[in-house]
Amino acid sequence: MVGEEATPVDLTDQAEATDEIFAQVSQVQTVINHIHGNIDGASFGISGSRPKSRRTSGPVSQHEMKEARTCYVRHAIYQAAAEQLESSNMVALIGNAGTGRRTAALNLLHDFVGGQREVVELNPAHTLETLAAREYRKAHGYLLCGWPRDDVDGSIAEFHVREIRRRVRDVGAYLVITGTATSLPEGDRISWVPPSARDILLAHQVAPEVADEAAAQITNDHAMTDVVTLARDLASGVPLADALGRLESAGRREVVTWFDGPRTRGELFEMAAMAFTAGLTESGFESLLARLETIAGIGAESADALSADDPMPSRRLVRVAEGSLFSLSPGRRLEFKVGGHRIHVMRELYQRHGMRLWDPVTEWLNECATQRDPSVQAEIARGVAILASVADYSYVENTFLTPWARGRGVMRSQATAAMAISWLCLDETTRPEVLRTVSLWTRASAARPKFTATLAWSGELGIRFPREATRMLWLQIRDSEKPVRHAEIALAHLFAALTEATGNALPMLDRLARQISNDRRIGRAVDPLIRAILSVLSARADGSRIPTVTAHLRSCPESAAPLARLWSAVLVKRPYRKEALAALYDAVCAFDERDDDDRDRVRALFAALVETLPAKERPLLAHDLRRYAISRNTDENRLELLLSLLRIFLSPTVLSLDTTGKRP
Repeated sequence: MVGEEATPVDLTDQAEATDEIFAQVSQVQTVINHIHGNIDGASFGISGSRPKSRRTSGPVSQHEMKEARTCYVRHAIYQAAAEQLESSNMVALIGNAGTGRRTAALNLLHDFVGGQREVVELNPAHTLETLAAREYRKAHGYLLCGWPRDDVDGSIAEFHVREIRRRVRDVGAYLVITGTATSLPEGDRISWVPPSARDILLAHQVAPEVADEAAAQITNDHAMTDVVTLARDLASGVPLADALGRLESAGRREVVTWFDGPRTRGELFEMAAMAFTAGLTESGFESLLARLETIAGIGAESADALSADDPMPSRRLVRVAEGSLFSLSPGRRLEFKVGGHRIHVMRELYQRHGMRLWDPVTEWLNECATQRDPSVQAEIARGVAILASVADYSYVENTFLTPWARGRGVMRSQATAAMAISWLCLDETTRPEVLRTVSLWTRASAARPKFTATLAWSGELGIRFPREATRMLWLQIRDSEKPVRHAEIALAHLFAALTEATGNALPMLDRLARQISNDRRIGRAVDPLIRAILSVLSARADGSRIPTVTAHLRSCPESAAPLARLWSAVLVKRPYRKEALAALYDAVCAFDERDDDDRDRVRALFAALVETLPAKERPLLAHDLRRYAISRNTDENRLELLLSLLRIFLSPTVLSLDTTGKRP
């Protein structure tokens, strides 16, 4: 058992403890994947999220471009933005989250580059300086969505902006930036306000009288996605009352009514506990609530006066009674009756109450972050992410995220911080801030924030920014003076997460293949990099019997080439040859030899591998793979399949090594 004072280096050297921490973070990723796979257009209690697209940099899919253009309303402010883009080749849409800035940006870029060129989404970690230094492709559209304010001096900002304009104009490219604030000069930005709800409803062919009645129900609490969903419901024939009922389910009326009533301290702290732990079992919630009440001093004054004859109210029944915001699931888990209420409860708590509530809650959350129960950590992390959507992100970062990343003792708070990062990635308003926070942790001199960063890169943050995650993890492995086992594990988890969530980890594999091919280290100096590659090739999703390589080749057959380059890099290193053969054997044997498509995938992998291997290594591969397969007691049919493929692709010298497929 790892002691409470273990350092990060001590901890991450212990495989069992490290694997347990990564598994905890992966549990949250599984929940997020499930949400993305089963709910379309929901906000998950975090405003501004977009469930369809997981990747936040790179080419924007044609599907998303088509969705953005459907029934889009080009109002006066949109036309002003188009004029600015035409004259300067760049424009910034500055406005509140949830007002349709991204959809407007995609329409602007499509109007100017059409379907002839790609629209590329840039990493929001860009600064004005890096935007001014990058190269832009001819006639392409570029989107920088959710860009945080880049605090630079006005004259310096002007200098960078002139260079950006020059670069995009010279190649006939276009750049659209969206954000809530900007360092750009006033002439380069448009104060964004969305079209009216009525115009959106009419654009979807909703009858004018119905549109008037429906638009009257739209408030500032409703994001543009809510309005579009309402319009599509009405256009498809959903009755007005039903469509408005769905809209109200995302509103805050019941929550505001509850808070407007006279509330005791006990009720408020119970509501605060629920805002951060909804979804836990009833008994688990009560245990955590009892601790919060102790910290808040509730009941302590009258503790001495209690006797056995004092009445004890039926608190469990009152908690879920009619008129309550809570419900009890069949599995006795406490939940909000309406999922969307959680964010509204958090908003009311934050806006109505100050330190008398939040000081005890903060102390309680810091304790909960170090709980041994992963389900508690996961819900606390989700609650903190929701808090960031209604409060200032810097408050959440300074109060919770960074202190947890730097926490002392066994590294449980680090896991909670990484889980919160994954949840925060669902919100387009906090996603760029999160990217910068984790990048700072990665570059920190202290071991604990660096470890927290590796956890974060292996989850939703890495799915959103695969190139950045791969680059950061690789640099940590390459440049560290000591072995960084947790970064190697993080790369493997990132590969599994990308494959499971998107079916496409090609950007990651291509980058790793280039990095290992270009590295000129020799001897033991290259060992950390080889171990990292081997961890990727051996990766399996948590609880899965299928190697991730196999799953990835099925979803993305073109990955055979970069995978072969990675395997070749490991196979030629004799100390790691057996482990590389084991990973190759497991991946190949996980395919179904009776399936023609699977046989083609194996054939493509072997063809790429043989082409990549040095000529002198090819016959040795056949010999060693045959011996390894026999040692694994492979059945005759599968052994014959493996070796027949090798005979097809390897040179005739293979035959001299007795690889005809017969057992000795």
